[in-house]
Order: sequence, then structure tokens, then C-alpha cells
Amino acid sequence: MTLLIASISADTTEEMLRRAADALERGADAVELRLDTLRPNQTTAGIADALPTGKWIVTCRSVDEGGHANDPPDRRAETLLRAGRPGEGFVDFEYREWQSSAASRGMLGQPVTDSGGAAHPPSLILSDHDFVTRPEEPAARAAEMSAVPQSMVTKLCWQAADVLCNLDAFDILRSASKDTIALCMGETGLLSRVLAKKFDAFGTFCSFDDSSATAPGQPTLDTMKSLYRWNTISPGTQLFGVIGHPVAHSLSPYLFNELFAADNVPGVYLPLLVEPTYDCFAAFLDRCLEYEWLDARGFSVTLPHKEHAWRYLGDRVDPPADVMGAVNTIRIEDGEIWGCNTDAPAAVDALLSVMQADDDALEGLPIDVLGAGGVARAVVAGLVECGAKVTIYNRNAERAQRLSGDFECQANPWDERTGAEGKVLINCTSVGMWPDVDATPMPIESLRSDTIVFDTVYRPRQTKLLRDAAATGCVTVDGAAMFIGQAAMQYEFWTQLPCDVERMATTVAGLLTEGDA
Repeated sequence: MTLLIASISADTTEEMLRRAADALERGADAVELRLDTLRPNQTTAGIADALPTGKWIVTCRSVDEGGHANDPPDRRAETLLRAGRPGEGFVDFEYREWQSSAASRGMLGQPVTDSGGAAHPPSLILSDHDFVTRPEEPAARAAEMSAVPQSMVTKLCWQAADVLCNLDAFDILRSASKDTIALCMGETGLLSRVLAKKFDAFGTFCSFDDSSATAPGQPTLDTMKSLYRWNTISPGTQLFGVIGHPVAHSLSPYLFNELFAADNVPGVYLPLLVEPTYDCFAAFLDRCLEYEWLDARGFSVTLPHKEHAWRYLGDRVDPPADVMGAVNTIRIEDGEIWGCNTDAPAAVDALLSVMQADDDALEGLPIDVLGAGGVARAVVAGLVECGAKVTIYNRNAERAQRLSGDFECQANPWDERTGAEGKVLINCTSVGMWPDVDATPMPIESLRSDTIVFDTVYRPRQTKLLRDAAATGCVTVDGAAMFIGQAAMQYEFWTQLPCDVERMATTVAGLLTEGDA
């Protein structure tokens, strides 16, 4: 059983124990008492005796390994041994100081005797932390630590240099000779924390709450239990996620994990931070295909990787992605990888829904598109396929000309957008996106009441452009409609199950509030 361990930091003994009891009540399997975070005047002897047997780890982390303790190693070893009854919990001690301090080895490496005179093996976790970078050979380091006969658990943590570090951690777990924890720190390391249970790690760590993380990238206990459905993760859990840079802001994990729960899909959906180059993107997908045991099944792809995905997949894409040059959805099945683009049909569907019309209504319809990036490319592709008469306006004239040339439509200078006379105006720029919520790509005086105004930005849901359009009397379409539509198509592409769009819309409505991040 992999333990979900809540790391507990506090100024006082009383507050530390209160938080520990709260974390256990909220579903943590164990707690780590970070004694190094207590004020110097706090008593630590016997602090863990108030906690259930087998449910605690005591740590007095040194400054050199990311903690607050300046005491010499033997003093910290003594503090750990006095913190709880022998044999009823674990003590965590740094491997580097185990190697350098004979006195610490003498204390922590010997059997301990309880009050009744019974001897217990030392419940020792030897740990190693690198807050700067990946160790040169993490597997070799883990094997060296595991060879220490006095320890029960090996713990190796390092700052993730890239997303592939997570797969290095899984390799360590899969070949471990004793109970092992292998985690990557930082935003990129979330994958190793959530999937630790899939690979039978001894444990993984989470924070008590948003304000008390004791290592970079620790998700909260509630996030692990609720959003990532810790209790359902097993060796058969399939990996889904959104690949992007940045990616932490994505709402997609909330949508898909809720749908997986409702439909009993044995998967978890994670934000996957992949460095913004083609080589990094390709290396990650190569490893996903090579490591069949990872059970990677599907990915959403967002900026800046949509064009990278199209390049990687070659002819393994469905229309209209083949002519768009952008893929936002990837499926892996039986070792085969395939892609499509759901942005284009979702944009068309959102527009037709407010028009209460079918595809034929777009034939010859003049539509003005602001922007020439990835979102604009998808929107233009979908509109042109339906026969719309598209005009593109973009600050970078060269990009606008390139996009218009690809789809045989018109490109006009950005400054001429205020005189646009299309029946539909679609904003595909990021202008007005949180946090710059008072910005708009179109002055209110340039809006006409007989125009449909569609903003693909969905955070906030009601942008300044849409507020101005509504005040002018325009029919409006918010970006959530397109976001929900493309996500629903992704879900069906991956699972072959019908998507509960109403459930998804309700979830989005709960997540998106005016001006919210």
C-alpha cells in the first residue's frame, strides 16, 4: 500500500499535532512531523506518541537539504529517536549525514528498546534531496542507499529538470529492492507524486494546505484526494493530461477527472509541463510510446505544442488537423498514436448554436477574425471549410498574410479592424484574458448592434469585449462554449464514450467567475 503522507509544519507543538490529527481525519494515510519548523522553545520529546501507531514519520531536516535545522547530525538523530515510542513510527534522516556522522549511525542504526524491554529494528528512512537539479545517476544513487541494511525505506527526491525526470523516478520504483520513495520536485514533478501509487512506492507527499508546502510542487491533501482521486489510483491507472507551457492554469483536469469518476474510466488527468521546444515534446511522446507500462492513453495539447504535435504525428492525423498544421488532441491505443483537432469544429458549433442554424448558414457569410495564432488558425480553418468569407486582422501583418494564404482568405491591416463590416466578429487574441481583464481588442464605438461577437477567451467568461458588445445590443458568444465543445470531443475521441456535456458545462460554470483566474 502506498501511503499518502501529509507533511506537517507549524510553529508550536500544539498546532503541529492539531494539523496532524486534522490531516489523518481528512484521509491522509500518515503524517510527517517536520520538527525543524518548530520554534526553538518547543518540546519535541514524545510528540508523536499522541498519534496512531504506524501513522507518523518524524523529520528534522537540515538546512543543507531544504529544512530549517542547524543542529549537528548527532543532535538531530537524538531528537528524532526521542520524538516517539520505538517501533511505532518512522524516523527520516539524511543519507549524506548518515555517511559522514559515525555518532548518528551508532544511534539510528541500532535496534531500539521499548519501555517493556523489547527490541525493535530501527524504522529508518534514509533520504536524499537535491533542490537544484537531477542527480547525475539517480538510479545508481537509489541503489547505493538501498544497500544500507539498517534502513527500511529509501527516499530520493530531486528538482525536476524536465518532464522526463518523472519517468526516471518510475524506473527507480519499478526496480527497487526495498520500500522506496522517488519523487520529483517542482511543478514539472507532479506526475511522479500522483502516480507514485501506480508503481507501488512506499509513499508520496502532499501539503496540509495551500500555504504550508514543505517542498516545491507539493499538491495539497485535498487536491490529491479529490481532484486526482488518490483512492482510485492502481497499477492499472491510465495516464491522460494536458501538455503545454505554461499549463498550471488549465481547467481541463477539473473537467476530465470528474467525467472519469462519473463514467468509471480508470484514468487520471494531469497538467504536464513540457518545455516549449519540439525536441522536448517529441522526447516525451517517444518515452510514452516506449514505456508501455506507463499506460499513457490520451493528451490535450495546448500552446506552444499544437504545431509540434502536428509535426510529430505526420500523416497520423484526422481532418481538419491535416491542413491546419495544428493538433490539440492525441490518442494512444495498442501502441499506435493518432491526433486530431477539436478546436475548429467546436468553434463552428458554438457560432451555429447562437445563430440557431446549420453549416449552410455560414456559406458566404462575412466574418472578421482578430488574431493569427493557434486559436485563429483553428477558427479560420473551420469557417473556411463551411464556406464563410473570412477576413483576418492581426498586429503582425506577416503572420496574418501567412494564415490568409494557407486558407485562401483576406488579410487586412490591424488598424483597419475598427471599420470591419462582417456579420460576425471573433476575437482569437489573448487581449482581455485574466489578469488584464479591462483590455479589449475592439473599441466599443466600433461595435455594431447587428453583429454577433464571439470571444474565444474564457477566463474571465464575460470579457470586456463581450460586456461592451452586450451593451451595444450585439448577440454574444463566450469562450466557454468553444472550450466545452472541444473538450467534449476530446473525451469521446479518447474513451469512445458519449460525453455528458451538461455535467461539463455545470463544472465550467462553477469554475469560471467574473474576473477570476
